[in-house]
Amino acid sequence: MKSTMRFLNGFMFVIACIFLFSPVPAKAVPQFARRYNLKCSACHTIAPVLNEQGYMFKRLGFHLPPALEKTLAAPSLLQLVEKEPQWSLTNNAALAVADFSFSAERVTQDGTTPSSTSAFQVAAWNAYFGGWIPYTNFFYYSEFDITTGGVTNPQLMNANFGYAGGNAKSSWYVDGGREHLQVAEGTRAAEVYSLLPSSPLLYETTSPTTFVFDQSPVGIDAGYTWASSNYKHVFAATAKVTNGDNVDGSEILGPSARNSKDVWLDVDYWYAPESGVTFVDYYGKKDNLQTDPLGNQFTFSPHIRRQGVFANYKLLSKVDLLGGYMHSDDDWQVVQGGVLSSFIANNYYGAVDYYIVQGLAVSGRFDRLNQKITGPSSVGLQNTHDWTVGVSKTFTPSGNVVGRLAYSDLAGRDPVTAVGNTDKQFQADVAFNF
Repeated sequence: MKSTMRFLNGFMFVIACIFLFSPVPAKAVPQFARRYNLKCSACHTIAPVLNEQGYMFKRLGFHLPPALEKTLAAPSLLQLVEKEPQWSLTNNAALAVADFSFSAERVTQDGTTPSSTSAFQVAAWNAYFGGWIPYTNFFYYSEFDITTGGVTNPQLMNANFGYAGGNAKSSWYVDGGREHLQVAEGTRAAEVYSLLPSSPLLYETTSPTTFVFDQSPVGIDAGYTWASSNYKHVFAATAKVTNGDNVDGSEILGPSARNSKDVWLDVDYWYAPESGVTFVDYYGKKDNLQTDPLGNQFTFSPHIRRQGVFANYKLLSKVDLLGGYMHSDDDWQVVQGGVLSSFIANNYYGAVDYYIVQGLAVSGRFDRLNQKITGPSSVGLQNTHDWTVGVSKTFTPSGNVVGRLAYSDLAGRDPVTAVGNTDKQFQADVAFNF
C-alpha cells in the first residue's frame, strides 16, 4: 500500500509540475472556505464533489450549518446571519478558479476516416461572486466564465439572488435569476459534477430534440429543507419554473415569443453516513428544427419529459457506490403535419469512488444509453456505452489544488440515423481554486 501511494503521489506531482497552475471544471468556490477558515474538505469529498455539509450550506442561503442537538432549539437563519464574520471581498469572491489540461482523443465514425487530436489548453478560467448581504437573510451567487473549453468567450453563466428563512432544522428559500440546475441540488449520485472529468452521459447527451438536462436556465425556484438532530436524516424538495430553450437547445435568457414555461422538481433524502436518494422530474415544451426524408426542413413543438432516480451509499467512509436512471419521452415528428411518434430513452450509470486516504481517490463509471425513435421510419433501438476510469489527488492541505487523470472509451449509434461512432480519450488536468 505504501509503495502504491508513493507511486501515485509521485506521478500526480509530475502532472502538477507539468501543468503548474490549474484546476477542475471547478465548482469549488474557495471564498466560502476563507470565510470560515476551513479546508475545502469541509464541504467536498474532493472538489468539486459536494458532501452533505456542502449541500446544507447552499440550502441555508450560504451559511454554515450549525450543530443540531436534541436538547437545544435550532438557531434561526437570522441568528446564523448575526454570527457571520465581517463581510469582505476575499470571503465573497473567487477570482481565479481555473483548469489547465491535456487531452488526447481519437474519434471514429462509420463511413469516415478516423481523426485524432491532442492539446494542452486552459480548459477554464472563471470568477465567482457569492455570499450574503450583511445583516439580512438575502444571498447571491454568480459565475463569470472567462475561458471555457480553451476558448476565451466571457459570459455570465450564473447570476441569481434569493432569501432564506426558518431555522437550521426547518428552512426554506426562494431564489430567482440564472442558476445552474444541478449545483447543490440532489444527493451525490444526482450531482452533475463527479471525481471524473466528464459527467454521466444521461446528463450531458443532447437528445434529437436538442434538449440536454445539464443547463443554466433563467427562472425562479423555491425549496424546503428539514434536518434531524446531528443531520442523520435530511429531507429536501425544490421546484423551479424556467424560460425553457431556444430551437438550438440553448437557454432562453431574455424576452421571447415562446410564453410557455418549463417545470423542474427535485426531491432529496440524505441519510448518514453520506448516503442518499434523489428523484428528479422535468416537463417542458420547445420548438425543434426537423428534416423530413426528402430533405425539407420544418419546425414542430415537441413536449419534453424526464424522470430520474439516483442513489449513493457510502461504506466505511471509504467506498462510495453511486448509480442513476433517467427516462426520456419526447414528441417526435417525421414529416410536417404527420402523426406524432416519440423519442424514448432509458439511460443509466453505475460508479464507484474509492477514497484511499483523504484527498486521494480512484474512480470508475459505466454509462449506457438505450434510445429509440418509435414509428414506421424508426431504425430501431440504438445503444451507447462508455467506460471511464480515473484518479484524483489534492496537492495542498486545504484541498484547493486538485489533479486528475482519466481514460474513457465510448461507443454507440445515433438513435435517428443508426450511424456508429467510437471515442477514446485520455485526459489530465490540474484545478486551481483561489
